Order: sequence, then structure tokens, then C-alpha cells
Amino acid sequence: MRRPGDRVGPFALVELIASRPLAALWKAQRADGSSREPRVVVIRVAHEAMDPRAMTELRREYEALRAIEDPRVRKAHGYYAGHGALALEFVDGVSLRWVLDRAAEGQVTLDVATLIDLGVELCEALRAVHRADVVHARICADTVRLRRDGSPVLTDFAAPQERLEVHPPEFADGAPITAATDQWLLGALLAHLVTQEPLLGGAVGNPADGRDDLSATLASVSVHSPSLGRVLARMLARDPRDRYGDWGMLHRDLLATLRTTGERPDRERLARRAQGSAGPRPLLSPIAPSAHAPEPALAARSHRPPIEELSTGLQPHSFTPIAAHLVEVVYDESLPPEVHRRLSDDLDPEPVRQGAPSDEPEPRLVPDWAASFALVLLLSVGIWAVMSRFL
Repeated sequence: MRRPGDRVGPFALVELIASRPLAALWKAQRADGSSREPRVVVIRVAHEAMDPRAMTELRREYEALRAIEDPRVRKAHGYYAGHGALALEFVDGVSLRWVLDRAAEGQVTLDVATLIDLGVELCEALRAVHRADVVHARICADTVRLRRDGSPVLTDFAAPQERLEVHPPEFADGAPITAATDQWLLGALLAHLVTQEPLLGGAVGNPADGRDDLSATLASVSVHSPSLGRVLARMLARDPRDRYGDWGMLHRDLLATLRTTGERPDRERLARRAQGSAGPRPLLSPIAPSAHAPEPALAARSHRPPIEELSTGLQPHSFTPIAAHLVEVVYDESLPPEVHRRLSDDLDPEPVRQGAPSDEPEPRLVPDWAASFALVLLLSVGIWAVMSRFL
């Protein structure tokens, strides 16, 4: 059983975020005394370090994420085989689930132009994912986060399918899971964002069957944007062969749809408003002492600046990996995104705090007595100059 203060490589566990069937998700921070980045990460730790199923999933997720080079995809920072753990990038932001909840409370407004713009960005992210021969197959409001600048980030490539609110037709048909599956899930997410209702009324833990009739949802989307309704109708086709043949075509049609709105999207404003509705927490927390001596990490890799993530679990066949290469960073969705304002003073300076006026007088550049003396002297010289002309 892991507890705060336990070491995983150069990191110490700080706070348990979630526990899933095969692994637990922890917030962790660097505790090796170095100033190297990242300082804060999310670490997925197998409940049993020798569990072959959990270890296989951790290794597969690590290799798959290392194969993808795109800022809109969470990065893997290190794989620690001896601990049965995977360090992931901390993503400074909020999940789209959080955004939808705030919209339902009236704290955030979801305009169609911004939502389509989000779709364009996610389309490009998935393009990079599939270039690496990886399929996400878990795209939903829980597995997409918004950074402070409004950039979306795909997370949780090993999330259980139960996190989805609706299952693509191929899940039930037993058909292969391909890039077309991700396209369907992206369409379902966009429809959810626009209508603010899950597709077919599905729920986490009780997902709806995507083979059912979607005409009512598409009609609801078309009320907001007829052009987007047509795009989603193709993305959500039951037969994968009837969907977009490549991501370039989908990207083009989403951009054309965005132009039809006549509005300017503002993802950054949406992200800031959503983050502003949550109370800040300190990014770095005190590390509780551990009774266990730190174990050495067997495989740690890469260093890059931190970012974010959400709680999920590990399930087999969550994605299709390829040979690993390139990127390595850290990802952590555990921390509430609103909290990270303090890290970005250069992007969002701390506002001036309003308070009661101070009783202490402001400092003066010249003392009062010196100013009075100078004034009397100036007047005396002026009077002498005038009188001397008459004498």
C-alpha cells in the first residue's frame, strides 16, 4: 500500500487522486534536491508491482505516448519498472467535464464558435496520434483538458471504457477499433458540448449504445449550426466507411463550419473563466515522511516543463502502440487547473488586491520643512530683484 512520502524515482508521492482496478493515480513532486523540471507530476502506480497485466499496460502506455510528438497530447515523463509506476505530464488546466458542469451552473458560456475551434485542435491532435499508429479510443469530456491558454490536451490513453457515456457502434459490433473510432468519439464529444447533453443520454458507468438513432441529437446541433450538424452526421455514421476518409478532410470542413458562425472563437477566455470558478490550491505540498527507504527507479527518462491530467484506470487493449521514439515530458491532471495561476505571473499577473486604505503616509521625496524653506527663499530673491530696480 502506497502512502504520502513514498518515493518513485526522483519524486515523492503527495496526494492520492484516484484508485482504479489496476493502478492508483497520485500527485507527486520532485524530492531529489535538484532543480530540474518537471517539479510536479502525476504518477500512475500499479497496486501490485508484479502484476503482469498492470505492468504490461503501464509499459504500453509509456511507449505509445513517447511515440507521439504533439503539444496537445499528454507526454510520458518516465517509466519506473521497479516501482510499477509511470510518471505523466502535469497539465495545468481543467477537464471538459468541469467546463460542462460550470456551464450547467451558469458560470460559463459555451459559444459554438469556440467549441468548433476546440474540435479543430482535437482533430489535429488525433492526426498526430494516428501518425504514430496509436488509437486513443477513450475520447470524452473526462479525457480532454483545457490548459490556461485554452489549448486542449488529450489524456488518459489507458482509461477504462466505462468512463465513456456512449460506446461507438464498433464496440458492440465487435469490429476493429481504428482511427475511425476516434473520429466517432470526437463527434460525440462535440455534440455533447454543443447540446450540453450526453449523446443518447448515456452516463459514466452506464454508457449508451452508439448504434441507436442519433437524429434527435443531430437536429439539436443543427439548431445551433446547420453546417456543424452536417459534419457531425458524417463523423457519427454507424459504418466507419461512411465517416471522413482522412483527418485532413475533416479539418477542412470544421474550419469551413467555423467561418459560417461569423463569430470569433476564444478558447483562452473559456479556459480562464472555467478555471476561475474553482478555488486555488498550492501547487507544491509538504511531503509526508515515509517509513520506507526510497527504492531506485529502473527506467527514468526525459525532462521538460510540466503541464496536467485526470484520474483514470488501466485496462487492456486501450490503444494500439508502436515502436517508441522522441518525446518525454510530464503530465498531471490531478491538480485543479485554477490553482496554477500562481505559476504563470508572466502570462497572467496577479491582480491588485483591493483593501482598506493604509494609515501610514506615503513616503515623500522632499521633507516638508525643506520645501517650505525653499519657497521662502525663492520669494525673498524675487522681492529683492524687484526692489533693486527702484533703488
